[in-house]
Amino acid sequence: MTVANSSWRIVEETLPIIILFSLIELFTGGFLSSIVSEAVNAPGLLIIVPGILGLRGNISSALGARISSGLHLGYISANKFSDALKVNILIGIALSLIMSFLLSIFAWMMCSWTSPVCMSLINFVLISVLTGLLSGVILSFTTASIAILSSRRGLDPDNTTLPSSASIGDVMTIICLLIAVNLVVGLGL
Repeated sequence: MTVANSSWRIVEETLPIIILFSLIELFTGGFLSSIVSEAVNAPGLLIIVPGILGLRGNISSALGARISSGLHLGYISANKFSDALKVNILIGIALSLIMSFLLSIFAWMMCSWTSPVCMSLINFVLISVLTGLLSGVILSFTTASIAILSSRRGLDPDNTTLPSSASIGDVMTIICLLIAVNLVVGLGL
């Protein structure tokens, strides 16, 4: 395959996905605006939003890259749920939980230092870890599915998985964050 053909394939496979998910990202802004109203009930919530979005994008992209590499190298099969695929999915979920916990502590510290009103540390931890768990499970399986389906359809999973998982990650993380805030605030903690 020539460089021109290879470059065109990347554009051909990636551009429609980027356009589609750019439009979907606009709707994420609508979900994000609803967090502003939730911030009244959860002071300091907005501090955690950029961190948790970045966290999900980084973990999903790394997971997508590992699965895509595994598909290219042949140690992950597009036709069966292999041990290597299971381990990668579990690592994605574990990283989500660990980093969500750490993020909640740093967010609480930042909120305590910069704001006169702040949620309790336990609320930061509960909201962040619950968001990380929900979005981690959903996005780990979604990312793996996109990579495998792309490979089965003859597409290069490197061209489809990373842009898809990053955009889906933003949307799902905001939805999961809203669910977590409503659960924690609804429980009156």
